[in-house]
Order: sequence, then C-alpha cells, then structure tokens
Amino acid sequence: MRLHAKWVLPIDAPPIENGVVEITGDTITAVGQLAGPNRDLGDVVFLPGLINAHCHFDYTQIAVPYRESFTEWIRDIVAEKAKQTPADYLAGIQAGMKLALHAGTTTVVNIECFPGLIPQLPASPLRVIWCPELIDLVKRPELPADGMGLSPHAPYTASAELYRRCAQSRRFITTHVAESIEEDEMFRQGRGKLYDAFRQRGRDMSDCGRIGPVELLHSYGVLGGNCLAAHANCLTAEDVRLLAETGTSVVHCPKTHRYFQRAPAPVAALLAAGVNVCLGTDSLASNDTLNMFAEMRELARGFPDLLPAQIVAMTTANAAKALNQSDRLGRIAEGSVADLIAVPMDGHADPYEAVVLAEKPVAFMMLNGCQI
Repeated sequence: MRLHAKWVLPIDAPPIENGVVEITGDTITAVGQLAGPNRDLGDVVFLPGLINAHCHFDYTQIAVPYRESFTEWIRDIVAEKAKQTPADYLAGIQAGMKLALHAGTTTVVNIECFPGLIPQLPASPLRVIWCPELIDLVKRPELPADGMGLSPHAPYTASAELYRRCAQSRRFITTHVAESIEEDEMFRQGRGKLYDAFRQRGRDMSDCGRIGPVELLHSYGVLGGNCLAAHANCLTAEDVRLLAETGTSVVHCPKTHRYFQRAPAPVAALLAAGVNVCLGTDSLASNDTLNMFAEMRELARGFPDLLPAQIVAMTTANAAKALNQSDRLGRIAEGSVADLIAVPMDGHADPYEAVVLAEKPVAFMMLNGCQI
C-alpha cells in the first residue's frame, strides 16, 4: 500500500512535500517522493500517530473540582474513587480509550489502579502501555508481571523500598514527582498541608525536611533512561541537571497544569538542559479532554517561543524515546510500525503549524498497518 499526502512529516528528517509512505503489513517499508500508483489522501499532513505519555483512564467518569489545595484535591479524588464500582471503572476505561483513538492518539501510557480489570476489557486497536499504580502506605505490593510498566505513584505514597525494587527490575517506570508546591514543601522543608496530611495518617516522615523529591528518587536509583517523570513542575537548577545527566524523560501535561493554576512549568529550562520532554493529557478529573492536539495548542499558547516542530516532536519522537521505542514508534521511517494519522492543512502554509493548531478531526488513521 502506498499513501500520498501534500506533506509527510518523518519527524527526524525534513518535511517531504508531495510525499508517499509505503506500507507492507504493519510496517513502513519506504518513505519519500516515490513514483508509481498510490492512494492520494489530499491536502493533509501525514505524521506518526500521537503518543499520550501520561494518562489515567480510570478517572474518565470522575469529576473533581479544584479548591486551591492539591492536598484537598487528592482527598476528594480518593473519596470519589471509593464510590466507583468495578463496572464503573470498566466503562470509564473503555470510554477513555475511545476518546483517545477518536483524537488521533495511537499509543497511551496509562496509569492503572486496577490491573485486574485489564483482561476484562474488550479488544481495542489502541496501543496501551499499562503501568499498574503501586502504593505501599498500607501493605507491600507485588510487582506486576513482565510486559507491563511500573508506576510507583509518588514519593509521598511509595516508600524507598518500593522505588528501589522498581529500579532494580530494570523495567520501564513512570512516577509522579515534583508535581506541586505542597509536595516540594513536604520533602524540602518538612512542613505544609501534604506533610501534615500524611503525618496524621501515620506515614514514616523521616525522608522529609532534607532534600527535594527529584534528589530523593535519584538516591533510590530510580532516575535514568527507563524512567518517565510525570509533571516535574517544581524544580531547582540541580533537579534539572540531575534529570538531564541521568537521561530521565519528563512528561508535561499542559491543560492539567492550567487546571491547577500553577506557575509556568520549567519546560524551557528542561529543553535547554537537553532533557527529553513529551506531553500527556493526565485524566478527565483534571482536564476536559483526552485530545493531544488540545495539549499541543495549550503548550503553544503558554510557550510562544517553542517552534511548532518542537511541539510535534513532543507528541511523537520524544514520547517514543521515553518509552525506549524509537526504533518502532514516533517516526515515519523504514522499519517503523505503521501508526499514521492525517491532519487537514486547513489553510496553513507550514505543516508543523497545521498539526499544532489543528482543531478538525483527523482525516485518516492507521494503527499497526490497519486503517481505523
């Protein structure tokens, strides 16, 4: 099969005007200005399927208002989760997966609180990197079976022992870290609302009042090429250096960041230091959509100095790198998996700009070589 588009974005090579992508089975076998018969997709930009690097499908049907305290929001979402039945969660996960697919996302890193529900889900073409959430405030959890990622929830809910076990497994890890000012106060200064809330629950607070959460994870051996740090909003220059030096990736969630009314994220500092930054939607508990195009638009609004090509890379090649799957995902290149979408040019002259500012539905979508 050969597909022609006004523009093809390989991502790691210059855009190809009047480009053609050849697909055999589930694999891209050639890309360029290829002669011969092809299917013309028209005035569109052809690019790799989008990768959502941080999502919680469990919360698709949970709405939690923010009341100016992250600690209160955590309490509220825990209370709302307790009201949900397994059937509610199954329905929410399925609804979230459909929303992601409809918006041109082909791969999602999903933090899953209830991994026992995964076998009960009907088949979906969406590629999901399942990462069971691990918390050991009450009991010592078992690590999930190989084939899944690991998600020790955050430094305030996962112990040093749990983090070290995850790091020693040498598997893909994603964890919330340095997300809020309250978390920063808890660990750096040993005080604040989050500190008080967990101290009252009987948590061992001996890891607080010394160093920041990023440095703490580094001391556990967590940071590195297998680690995807979610949010990483409250960073010092030393934190940025550690993330860059260890090859840790960071996933930023622009719309959730706005929802919590946070100060500007350190995206520019991370990029300047060479940190691999990608994008995610987080959940519908702190967002109104699971649409990665909306995240790109929000990032562009908040960081007008970022080039559209940089933003598109964050949803494709950068995310694939964070997953250690650059050879398969996030690019249009010979040997890559045929996860492809087409976005209408919609009057834009620059193909990257057309993608970042896209608001119309995707015109074509293919996952594993099969049109969706």
